[in-house]
Amino acid sequence: MAHYFLKLRHLLAITSICLLVLSVAACSDSPNLEDGLSRDEIFDQIDQDNDGVALRSDYLMTVTLMDPTKVVASHPQGDVTVEAVLDSLEASPPSGLTDPANPSTRLFAARLTSMLRLRLAALAIEGAGFAIEFEVDDEQLNSQVQAHITGGFEDWARERAFQADPRLEKFSTPHCVTLIAVATEAAANIARERLIAGEPASVVASQVNAPGITTAVNGDVGCADLLTWANTFGENAAPLGEMSVGEASEVVSMPSEYSPTGRLWFVLFLRELQEDQKDPTALGPFAQQVLADLVTEYPVTVDPSVGTWDSTALSIAPAQ
Repeated sequence: MAHYFLKLRHLLAITSICLLVLSVAACSDSPNLEDGLSRDEIFDQIDQDNDGVALRSDYLMTVTLMDPTKVVASHPQGDVTVEAVLDSLEASPPSGLTDPANPSTRLFAARLTSMLRLRLAALAIEGAGFAIEFEVDDEQLNSQVQAHITGGFEDWARERAFQADPRLEKFSTPHCVTLIAVATEAAANIARERLIAGEPASVVASQVNAPGITTAVNGDVGCADLLTWANTFGENAAPLGEMSVGEASEVVSMPSEYSPTGRLWFVLFLRELQEDQKDPTALGPFAQQVLADLVTEYPVTVDPSVGTWDSTALSIAPAQ
């Protein structure tokens, strides 16, 4: 259980300060600390979030901040010191920071987390064969990382993603779809049976589709990659990923103002796969996702006075 001390300024025990080995004043029974900080000032320095409570983590952080050269985190490329974190906070102060030289444990851990994520990202990008200059400030390091993410690393990440998941080839291939959409489930099942029996989808659509559903009377809704169809039909587009040309999906439904029943029941018929129009970039950027997977492989250690490193969430849980 974390020890805490209520903010009763004139009851703050001098002996508590002595036990912490805080070199701010010599231990004394005198209420007037002429040399060094007063008890109120000492408490204010420890109670970083000014909530009237000094937690054990507040004391640990105060002691940590007293040594600018102390290493608070280590990663494969090097170490991060107290001074580096404080310099970063001063250069780019976050919301809620009142004193860059005396941040709360939460703000210190959050900034250290950001610094570690940046360095791990740079390590992963370098490991992929891209040049990174590490002996620069964080702003310049971040500029290098962002330039690679939007440049060559994106191409590398996309290729890696496609190798890891062959389904992406199909997902990026335009699927030409005919939509059969009717007002009842029974009518949709009958239309599907006609498609399975070999009737042309265009004929079935022109005969049964509810008015105003598609621009073309033959039910042709065009050709698009699976991401686009997912945005159009939601989870109902999922079967397209497993279908072959000439196949009809199961009957599915969704709310619609075009139906007198308030729902449309429909069948997706796959007319064609345009293999020559395949566009891997249509599935969106891959760099961030691939990078997130890569950085978890690097070991990181964090000083217990700051918190513990979560390699899955890539974050520091502040000390309690």
